[in-house]
Amino acid sequence: MINNIGIDIIENERIEKHISSEFINMVLTQNEKILYFSKIGHKKIEFLCGRFAAKEAIIKAVNHLENPHFLDIEILSQKNGAPIATFKNYKLIVSIAHEKHYTIAQAILLN
Repeated sequence: MINNIGIDIIENERIEKHISSEFINMVLTQNEKILYFSKIGHKKIEFLCGRFAAKEAIIKAVNHLENPHFLDIEILSQKNGAPIATFKNYKLIVSIAHEKHYTIAQAILLN
């Protein structure tokens, strides 16, 4: 049963213009940073935008229960590349998609 849904879309250029160590440290956990720094070129931007949008979507999905910070949420990758999100003991399904200049993410909170 679905408990709540969150969605977020971001213009990649907006994130790209603000990339700094401070921003990366605000958004990504240590494990996510390892993945981020392993990416090359445009894949790095897509990764950062995807994690940012997905965390925003998760925050929207759980906002009636919690008020998490970006670093409270971790989104790693399954073997097939699909995102897998962890936040406390909540059951979450996350999807991230990229299209040229935009990244969109949806999070579903399950009971």
